[in-house]
Amino acid sequence: MSGFADYQPDVERQPADAAITVRPAQLADLEACARLIAPRTGGSIEARTHRLMADLREPDRYAAVACADDEVIGYGGVIHHEVSPDDPPEVAPTGYYLVGLIVAPDWRRHGIGELLTVDRMRWTAERADAVYYFANLANGATLDLHQSLGFTEVTRDFTFPGDPLQPGTGVLLRAGLTTGR
Repeated sequence: MSGFADYQPDVERQPADAAITVRPAQLADLEACARLIAPRTGGSIEARTHRLMADLREPDRYAAVACADDEVIGYGGVIHHEVSPDDPPEVAPTGYYLVGLIVAPDWRRHGIGELLTVDRMRWTAERADAVYYFANLANGATLDLHQSLGFTEVTRDFTFPGDPLQPGTGVLLRAGLTTGR
């Protein structure tokens, strides 16, 4: 298992059968988010829910959800990473990072990932001039999505604290933002 959805670049986007909204996550959304995330990342739904609760309390973090009517069908977050003096020289730079984009399997190929990413970029633009994203090189779907939104490659020689990417398997990307600050 790769941990991300199969990439099908030749499959066209399908129109959604329901009204899709993207908004900041609320406490009541977190268990549904955890149910989306846990199968991909492992761990219990309860532990993931508690971690998401902590994220809601951090001012330098943002969690967005995509909903079809009242059902949470997608999740994505933003975190702020600060380089510390103890970090290795190849650690990713200080800045805001898009993390954890996941869409329910039945809702893939409906533009949900793009909606969540644009919303997280909007949130970040209120705080910074750029945003970062890193991904496994084998995750063609997310790489194509982010490149279509203006992300360009920074390096493949990096580490990120707590991330399981093995050296040489990931890519760090960056997008400049038009700020509303």
